[in-house]
This record gives sequence, C-alpha cells and structure tokens, in this order.
Amino acid sequence: MHFLFGSLFWGAILILFGLSMVLKAFFKIDIPIFRIVFAIIIIYWGLKLLFGGFGFSHHENTVIFNNAKIKATKSHSEYNVIFGRSDIDLTNIDISEKNVRSEVNVIFGSGLIYLDPSIPTVVKISTVFAESKLPDRTVSFFGDYVYRNAAYVEGKNCLIMDVDVVFGNVRFEEK
Repeated sequence: MHFLFGSLFWGAILILFGLSMVLKAFFKIDIPIFRIVFAIIIIYWGLKLLFGGFGFSHHENTVIFNNAKIKATKSHSEYNVIFGRSDIDLTNIDISEKNVRSEVNVIFGSGLIYLDPSIPTVVKISTVFAESKLPDRTVSFFGDYVYRNAAYVEGKNCLIMDVDVVFGNVRFEEK
C-alpha cells in the first residue's frame, strides 16, 4: 500500500497527465489517463491479493512487491526490482581477475545501489520516465548517461553496470 502513497507514484501520474494534456492540445489525441490509472491500481490490488499482502520473490536477486537487501557475491549477476524496493550492495565485488558485469533493472520500483569508491566502476544508465541519482550528483529523468568513478582507468579491470530504470528511481551511494 505504501507504493500508492509514495511520491514516485504520484509524480509519474502527474507527468502522464501532463503528457496527455499536451497530446490533446497539439495533436488532438485524447488519452483517458484517469481510467488507465484506475485500471492499473485495480490490477495492482488484484496482484497483491493473489500473491499475498506480504510480497513475494522468485529468485534471490529479484524483488517483486516486496522490500529486500541484497549483498552481491557473484561476479556476474542480474538484479531486478519490480513494484518494490531494494538495497543492492556491490561493495564486495572482486575485480582482481577480470571485468565484472552486473545488470540492474528497476521497474515501477525503487533501488539504492551501494558502490565502493576504490573499485573502478562504469555505470551505463538508461532512464525512462524515472529518476536516477549518481555519485557525481548527476540527476537524470529521461535518457542515457555513462558514469565513471574516480578510480576508473581505461584498460584496467573494472565493474561494468548496465542499469535500466522505468517509472522508478535509483540512487547510487559510495561507501
């Protein structure tokens, strides 16, 4: 239920409402945004009832309708946050032998990703109607961005992250 009262949800609704007004004014395209939002809320409640009010997860690195803290231990991993919230700790990644690839997908959810500033890191982030905050204080709402931390040196082993955020938010913190 916290999802329906969160600022992310209502911010996305306001953006969609504004886009529908622009489409109607300039292109004469009428999108029934309130009916669509109402249907999404009904579907959300139905899924919550179907799968239980406490959330569920099919995989250790996938969070759906739930909150979780994930500590990365593998060299290649994919992390998914869908209609939920997750803290993903990537500070213990070992890059001594090779580059390590990691993928994070946040859809209608919220993610907090912890990075070690001493580990060379490249983050390729794609944001669609969402919010992403990177350690260099870059904030993105729409589009692609590549972040390289201060420890990154071209040609040396590093952590390479592909991050996709859709109708959600991701924040990176160095610790």
